[in-house]
Amino acid sequence: MENNKQLWLSLAKNIIIAILLTATLMLAMRVFNIEINFDKVLILSIIATVSGVAYLLTIRNPQNYLGFYLGIASSVCLGAQFAFLGGYDLTFLYFAVFIPFQYAAIVNWKKKSLQNTDNKPFNPKFLPLKKQLFFFIILLVIIFIDYIFATKIIKNQPFFEDILIKLAFATMISSSILANYLMIGKWIDTWLYWLLYSVSAIFSAIIIQNHFNLLLFIFFLIINTITFMSWMSQSRHSELDAESPK
Repeated sequence: MENNKQLWLSLAKNIIIAILLTATLMLAMRVFNIEINFDKVLILSIIATVSGVAYLLTIRNPQNYLGFYLGIASSVCLGAQFAFLGGYDLTFLYFAVFIPFQYAAIVNWKKKSLQNTDNKPFNPKFLPLKKQLFFFIILLVIIFIDYIFATKIIKNQPFFEDILIKLAFATMISSSILANYLMIGKWIDTWLYWLLYSVSAIFSAIIIQNHFNLLLFIFFLIINTITFMSWMSQSRHSELDAESPK
């Protein structure tokens, strides 16, 4: 595992970068005359954006588990935000599922790194094909269950009367559950589900005409793609190192 001081310095640097990037996002909205209502939902979104961007930038280095503390902060803000918007299924997921998963990732990443007595880092890798197919089936099952929940349980809320919105939210929920779970084992597949989550969120933002969320999740789509490529690159390098003669 890298030196703890280096990890903390990297975390601090990424928080500063995240603040600058979020400020740039807000400035872009003003330049394009996108109306911004500074209410409690937007404030939570801004805090979630800063902590979420810093989280992604930090775990771009798959040895830096400190990013998950920011991930937990982002989940708290997003869970509260969806509560104000009436998305109680997402609120439940953030507090009851995502935060525990992120804490489990901290514990597992630290544990696996300390167990490597031969100084080999706990590197990311892809799931075997059979497990990839298994998790894809789980994705579809969760989408179906959440769609039924939105249709039968919270059908009286106008926000959930649109079929496309229900499908978009169901996909967001399903993909983010799997992404958070697979992150615990440092599987690269987690980023495929984060990319699906971002695309679904962009789609839902277009439907409900939420310009802030539209720009926000385009932003996250780009960062998720960069992190995905970074993990793939590190995985390839670790495989080459393992194959090279000693």
